[in-house]
Amino acid sequence: MRGILFTEQGERLAGHQIVYEPKKYSDGRIEQSPLDWTNSLEGIASFVAEKAREQRISIDAVAVTSQRSAIIPVDREGQPLMDTIMWQDRRNAAICKELEEYNDLIFERSGARINTVFSGSRMGWILKNRPDVCERLYKLVNIPEYVMHHMTGEYKTDVTYASRSHLMNLRTRKWDKEMLRLFGILPEQLCKIQEPGSVCGHVTAAFAENTGLSQGIPVITAGGDQQCAAVGQGAFKEGTLSLVAGTGGFLVTALDRVPENPDPQLIFNCSSVAGRYMVEANVLTCCSAFDWFGRNFYPLKDGKIDYAAINEELKAFDGKVSSVMALPYFQGRSTPKWNPQARAHFGDISLAESRGDMVKGLLEGIFMEIRNNIQLFGEYVGIHKAYISGGLTNSEVINQLQADVYGISLYHMEDSESTAYGALMVALVGQGVYGSLDEAFETIRGGTNTKCFKPREGIFAAYEEKRMRMNEMYGKLY
Repeated sequence: MRGILFTEQGERLAGHQIVYEPKKYSDGRIEQSPLDWTNSLEGIASFVAEKAREQRISIDAVAVTSQRSAIIPVDREGQPLMDTIMWQDRRNAAICKELEEYNDLIFERSGARINTVFSGSRMGWILKNRPDVCERLYKLVNIPEYVMHHMTGEYKTDVTYASRSHLMNLRTRKWDKEMLRLFGILPEQLCKIQEPGSVCGHVTAAFAENTGLSQGIPVITAGGDQQCAAVGQGAFKEGTLSLVAGTGGFLVTALDRVPENPDPQLIFNCSSVAGRYMVEANVLTCCSAFDWFGRNFYPLKDGKIDYAAINEELKAFDGKVSSVMALPYFQGRSTPKWNPQARAHFGDISLAESRGDMVKGLLEGIFMEIRNNIQLFGEYVGIHKAYISGGLTNSEVINQLQADVYGISLYHMEDSESTAYGALMVALVGQGVYGSLDEAFETIRGGTNTKCFKPREGIFAAYEEKRMRMNEMYGKLY
């Protein structure tokens, strides 16, 4: 979790980050203590408030953006009743399997077919399997709802989070009675839906006392992390792709409206731009798979992954297509063709292959899966360029590899805090500081240094051939 103090012009005055790790279990469960959220929130807010006092400036608002689909059940006092079930957790797979017969209805109402990532089935799992929790249950909240309640005492959310639950009607932008019935959720167990950029409450006296923030300042929901990242990268108009290669890979492009005949392989969500939509695709493991390889196959440096050593090894393979075929489904497959049972595979390995071939092959597999999704986007809007950010974009050799695999020009901003900038711009437009996102983007991000990576035509063609073979291998395995 991190907090950044910005001016209205986007100048960063202070920032603080606290690192934590979820608990991962071999059966697919991934959990995290709710204290990680509240303790980190108060620690960050206290740090930033102190820095503001030192500079003799006032903090006028708090904008919140977060990951979207983890769930925490809480009682009437807002106390958590169990650890957070994280968005990557797969304990809801059986419920999703049971609901597959309703996929056409679920997609028509919510904009996405049933999957283990969205939060509705995670809520259903709690209600079905944890009677001890149900006895005291008041609300089922995600991380931003939990955090904003901790600051304001209010249970509010926005359409970007609700559209990642299967429980909201994408066209009416309200909780859908039929979906609630199907998933077994009561409307009173959910938060009130608002538009992104709106005020969800004000800092309470208790939170002000604990952190030094001023009581009564507005807390603004800016929308989900991927929605905000798209805004921060300028992908709030049709035709530009936002690609965040972090723990997972998230692809987003803007839509003015829900298409007449949407493809059920994709995900249609609400945008952080009030009243607008976006089409989204996910690859469940990016940095998480890369880090797994780094931890297990490279010597650690001071107990940490030596990214510099991996990067140097990758430079020796620049422009060469690895002979290793890797299917990157460590946590199942997301779009296209949802399959929570899919697993990672490495193939085409002989005694001639090295560790470098393996890590290059893994990255190629991740990026070829992203390319599968970019190709689907072309049915709705022509994608000619993409803005990239996230942990897997901090290396020029990896960025060039991505351009070669995707076949489009990629732009990487020197200051890669796209999610935070997006949240800032959504909040400022919502508060009337700027008249439009175009105006906010030009003022806040217009001068950012940006590096362009262009695809190399011959290499792109080779990767297209390898991608076809990867998809064929997946079809034979699953």
